[in-house]
Amino acid sequence: MSIYRKAFITNIMSLYQCNEIMNIEIDKNNLLTIFNENIPQTKEYTYNVSGYLFSDYDKGIIVLHKKEWKLINLKNFGDNMSVVYVKHSKTDMQNKKIDETLLHDAMKVFQWFDEETGKKYYFIPGLGEAQQQEKNKVFKALSTAYEIKKTDKGMIIETNENEKEESSSIGKFFGLLLLYGKLEKKNNELIAIKIQIPLFGQYLAQQEILDEEIKNLQNEWIFLKTDKLQNKNGMVYQISSNDYELLEIFAKWYEPVEKFEKITKREFTQEMKSKLIEFLQSNPEIPSEGKNDVIKQIQTGTIKLLTK
Repeated sequence: MSIYRKAFITNIMSLYQCNEIMNIEIDKNNLLTIFNENIPQTKEYTYNVSGYLFSDYDKGIIVLHKKEWKLINLKNFGDNMSVVYVKHSKTDMQNKKIDETLLHDAMKVFQWFDEETGKKYYFIPGLGEAQQQEKNKVFKALSTAYEIKKTDKGMIIETNENEKEESSSIGKFFGLLLLYGKLEKKNNELIAIKIQIPLFGQYLAQQEILDEEIKNLQNEWIFLKTDKLQNKNGMVYQISSNDYELLEIFAKWYEPVEKFEKITKREFTQEMKSKLIEFLQSNPEIPSEGKNDVIKQIQTGTIKLLTK
């Protein structure tokens, strides 16, 4: 190939690159991405990140991997990479007092009709006596009227309060945490929560209800991850989360039982947020179109790092 032909091709490629449409944006999934009209749109990719399911065609996406910000194609998104979720919304639960109104839906996951008394009763499958005593201490410390009693029908949940209809998704999951979960702690810090609910027989339908509740929380910008685990007794529906806002709310509600000093996930996210803004401002691969608007949204809003 002659030197003149090489120069001609180089000039054409440069002109094509200059004319391509690229812009940085918060996309329909509330993720920080880069649109490039020259990326072939042949296949839609689906990912689950920290319990958040999203789908999209290939595009540029900014990810955090090993504490470093990188620009990659969506199709190359891999394990242990985190996407940037940006949305201006706040949950109204931060200052809400925990009470039976919030917890009641969790208490009645497993219910049965007593033909002898003509009343419904609520029970906890597989609960041992040591756990019963420990949970009753927690209920008492939280100043709730709930008490777990051992009867010929198993471990039954009783309350002195009338049944209440009003509830909330986030309160329900706090109740489920108290009954079926554990708080994962390290050095006096709450780092995650895990809930394992045994589902069997007619109660398998509860999974659909819980899935819907989790979607409701996503609308409030709270994320929980779900897994199905099989054991000899059937299926365990596992719910877990290290969402720092959820942990802060639960830590505040749990304070009468145990006080946690900090939630470092928020501190880490704030640190990465500052580095993200530096990355956007200094990296020559980031298009100028839309950049100022995106940086402003990140500066004034809150981000979450959702991990595959």
